[in-house]
Amino acid sequence: MKKDLLRTGDLSLTLKYPSIRDADTFTCRVYREGRVLMGKEVKINITVPQEEVDMESGVESVQLPFITVADLPGDITVEWMDWKNRKVHVYQDGSDRLKEQDKFYRNTTEMKKDLLRTGDLSLTLTRPTVIGTFTCRVYREGRVLVEKPMWLRVRVPQEEVDMESGVESVQLPFIATADLPEDVTVDWMDWKNRKVHVYQDGSDRPEEQDEFYRNRTEMKKDLLRTGDLSLTLTRPTVIGTFTCRVSREGRVLMEKPMWLRVRGQFKVFMLS
Repeated sequence: MKKDLLRTGDLSLTLKYPSIRDADTFTCRVYREGRVLMGKEVKINITVPQEEVDMESGVESVQLPFITVADLPGDITVEWMDWKNRKVHVYQDGSDRLKEQDKFYRNTTEMKKDLLRTGDLSLTLTRPTVIGTFTCRVYREGRVLVEKPMWLRVRVPQEEVDMESGVESVQLPFIATADLPEDVTVDWMDWKNRKVHVYQDGSDRPEEQDEFYRNRTEMKKDLLRTGDLSLTLTRPTVIGTFTCRVSREGRVLMEKPMWLRVRGQFKVFMLS
């Protein structure tokens, strides 16, 4: 505490090396002759910066890491939630609470058995089919002690697409997750950074399309439900790299580059 607190009235307390065990209510009381003159309660919450986790497309499992401090209180509740506020995994009173889990995640999640002793609150997702923000919250007596958001995104390797010379149309295939957030933006771009096709807020955005591709592109109508982000390009006259980016709140969830070439021709890397 401050050395001159009686003169200044500054009764602040500095706590060094705070951890999740300190996320609780602290009370300051001022006494005189055994009687309380004043009191103040201060609640400490721990804020953890958002972390980004990349996973390869089609992996069997992915881990969302969260290491806190060891020897956590036995009466805490740990909840992992997704961006739709669905309960991904719940741990309470020393064991998993599978009945509280959203049915979408049933039999696809796992946490460490000795998480209270080790402080390892990491979550393993098997057969991951969703991307976006996952949040771990630690509660005690109904109050959040610590919260950590995590951004899960997918890395998709480049694919090559061959087309016959003079064809009427060509499809650039991209099958993503079938549980995309409703507020995602899907951008198809060419190697010159021109917007080939834009999908946002549940519909196409032809006004944002580069005029070179106007009236020559098409995507599936139910792409958010099916995860089919393929692009059909009619009267194709260009070859090179096309990239599909799926973003939410300005951050990329997944990105897939695709090399379009004419069958029988060598690759030519275009510099302009």
